[in-house]
Amino acid sequence: METIFFYKNMNKEDEQILSDYVTPKINKIEKILSHFPQDAVLLHIKGERFEKHSAYEVELVLKLPIGTFTAKEASHMITKAVDLAKDRLDIQLKKALSQLREHRSIKARSKSHVRVASLAL
Repeated sequence: METIFFYKNMNKEDEQILSDYVTPKINKIEKILSHFPQDAVLLHIKGERFEKHSAYEVELVLKLPIGTFTAKEASHMITKAVDLAKDRLDIQLKKALSQLREHRSIKARSKSHVRVASLAL
């Protein structure tokens, strides 16, 4: 998986905290996506700091061959924003992959019924 970081209004210390904190979280996402080719998965991590509200916004955009998934969260702590965004992304991925598996199993069952029907004729 290729990972690209984008920072807006963040100092070097905040950028380092974000990249250090996200790295282990990405490994868990990679395990879920192990059946996709490495070069077919792209993750954009966008971090933004809002001076006026003393808050951070983290957006995770995951591009896969089956679609694009986006999770965005804001919080006063950068680590909390990362955790919430990652959880949202996990939910979306698990739902999409289960639907994909279900769709494939339905197709496989319908093909097997066609074969059985053609053998009966």
